[in-house]
This record gives sequence, structure tokens and C-alpha cells, in this order.
Amino acid sequence: MNTTIDRLPSQQHRHSPPSSHLPLSDVQHAVRAARHHADKVLTAWGIPSAVIDDALVVISELVTNAALHTHNGPAELHLLIEAQQLVIAVTDTCADSIEHTVPREDSAGDHGRGLAIVRALACAFGCHRVVGGKRVWAQMELQAQAA
Repeated sequence: MNTTIDRLPSQQHRHSPPSSHLPLSDVQHAVRAARHHADKVLTAWGIPSAVIDDALVVISELVTNAALHTHNGPAELHLLIEAQQLVIAVTDTCADSIEHTVPREDSAGDHGRGLAIVRALACAFGCHRVVGGKRVWAQMELQAQAA
């Protein structure tokens, strides 16, 4: 599996936020690979463990949805620190399900509950088209919220 971790905080330049990219071609094991990669990267970046725990839940939901909507096609996980927030983005090759990716608030169907969890954990959440598919993203505060 080919991964990249760019500009870790100890190596970053003044205007280069830390970022990471993980291709997910083996979709059967994509969630486990994405969680393992993110845990390693976010720990190396010094992200608080409570934020990492929530981020791993968000990543699990986004990667699972990508695998389901692309019928096990390829996907990519992107992590980025920007403006004191962690940006998690999953890009996949299925653009035709974009309107169903973000469920309505009143959705009572059998699906979409995972994205409701993402919405609850993230301070911002959305989806947009990209060349060849879509990108679903979530932003999370880098400071753990007090309970």
C-alpha cells in the first residue's frame, strides 16, 4: 500500500500545513487501513487522544460509505491540519450518489445514521464533486471538547 505523509509539524515550513494521503485500493480492508494510518499520523502530529478517538470514528464512517457507494471501488483518505482544525476527506469514484451522501436531519431510514454521527462529532461537514467522483469531508476542532 502506497502512503504519503507530507510536512509533519517538525518538518513544516511556515506556510505548509501538515497533510497526509492514503490510497485505499484494497477496499475489503480499507477501514482498518485508514484507521491505522490515521492513528499513526495524528499521534505523530501531537493531536490530543480524545480528538484522535473521535477522528477515527469519523474516518470509519466516511471510508465505509465510500466502499458501499463505489461498490468496493478505489478511494483515498486525506488528512490536513488547517486553521487549528483537522480536515478529514475521503474521495471516491461515485459521483451519482452525491445527493444521498448528506442525509436530511429528519431522516429515519435504515441508512445514514453513521453520517449523523459524523455530523455530531464534526464542526463542519459536507460533500462536493471532484473530477471522477466526489469528496466527503469533515472538520474537527483540534482541542478536545470538555464533557
